[in-house]
Amino acid sequence: MNPKKHGVFKEKIAEEVEVHPDVVDAFITFYYGKVRKHLSELTSTSLYVEGLGTFSIRKGRLENKIKRHRDMLGNLEKMTFKGYDKHIAVKEKLENLEKASKMIKKKEDRKKKWKKKHKA
Repeated sequence: MNPKKHGVFKEKIAEEVEVHPDVVDAFITFYYGKVRKHLSELTSTSLYVEGLGTFSIRKGRLENKIKRHRDMLGNLEKMTFKGYDKHIAVKEKLENLEKASKMIKKKEDRKKKWKKKHKA
């Protein structure tokens, strides 16, 4: 499956739904902007996109990213303006990653409880 840019088939969609191609372009840009935002903010452990399926956070990759961000925090020079600015950004990202890790842990614990309860 080769990914295609929406500009290739924007005209056909516009004809099909009888609207201007710019409206189709604006809609697609808005929709996938929201999808990208939800994926990057890590507000939940999974995201369902109609027609594409469910995107889930991978626990192993998340743990690797947390480790890498902690290492970066230790290496940044916080006494300069530039270093402090980078420090703040990395720290915020690390907090989001740790929050997502906690959500995954809660989800796993809930599944284990349910399995234990319904196993009998």
